Amino acid sequence: MAGKRASIEDFDVAAFDLDGTLLSRDLRLSRASVEALEALRERGMRVIVATGRRFEGAVEYVERLGFREEDPIICFGGAMIRRLSGETLLHRTVPRDLSAEVVEWARERGIHSRIFADGRVIASPETPAALAHLRTFYEPDVVVRDNLSWLCSKEAEDPTKLVLVDYPDEIEGWLPEAREAFAGRLFVTRSLPHYVEIGGLEGRKSLALEFMCGLWGVDPARTLAFGDAENDMDLLEFAGCGVAMGNARPHVRAVADDVAPPIDEDGVARYIERLLGAG
Repeated sequence: MAGKRASIEDFDVAAFDLDGTLLSRDLRLSRASVEALEALRERGMRVIVATGRRFEGAVEYVERLGFREEDPIICFGGAMIRRLSGETLLHRTVPRDLSAEVVEWARERGIHSRIFADGRVIASPETPAALAHLRTFYEPDVVVRDNLSWLCSKEAEDPTKLVLVDYPDEIEGWLPEAREAFAGRLFVTRSLPHYVEIGGLEGRKSLALEFMCGLWGVDPARTLAFGDAENDMDLLEFAGCGVAMGNARPHVRAVADDVAPPIDEDGVARYIERLLGAG
C-alpha cells in the first residue's frame, strides 16, 4: 500500500490496538473513535481489536467501541482470540518450565514479574517500580505470591503470557539481554513504557490476525491495522496497510506504511475520515 493513496474500498478488515492507539494514557475513549469504527462497520468492514491486554481487561473498552457478543477480540498480544461472549477461538500458551525460567531470570535481577493464566494474574512481590507504574492498573483478581512456587504447584497451568515491570529507563538497559536469553524460544516485546511482554513465538498479533483472515476468508493484503508500540510492529508489517500512530516511537513508525496523527488529536478517527473521503 506504500506509495499509493488508499481508500476504504481497499480493505475488508480493520484491526486496532487499544492502549496508545484508541485508548489514551488516561484510559479515555473518544466519541470520534467510537463513531469512526461504526462508520467502518456501516461500510461492511469487519472490525477487530488486537490488544496486549488480557481478555478481562479489554472487555469494558471493546463494549464501548460497539462490539457485540459474537465479535472476536485478539488479546494477550495475540496469544488468545476470544469472542465477547466468552467463546475461545485460539489460545496459545507458554510451557511452565519455560515460564519458570523467565520468572527466575527476573527475580535474579529484582524485576517484578506477573504470570497471566486464563482469568488469573499471579504476581511476584511488589517492587518500587511496580508500585510506581501499576497504581492505575487495578486488577481485582491479582494474587501476590511466590509465582515460581505457583508454577511448580498442582494448581498451575501453562500461562498465556508473562509480563515484567520496571522503570522505563531501567528496561532500556536489560531488554537486549532478555531478548538474547530467550531468543528462538519466546517472543519478547515492549508495550507500555514500563511493560515487557513475554509469550510464545506464535503468540503475536500478526499471527492472530492471520488466523482470523483464514477464518473469515479474507486476503491479508486487504487488512488495515493501527498501532503505536513495539508489540504492534509485527501487526503493522503483516497488514496490507499498517498505520503507526503519530505518538509512536521512530522505529515503530519506520515499519509502517503510513502514519496517523497522534492519539491526543484523535488520530485513528482523523485517518478513517480521510479514508472514507477518498472512497
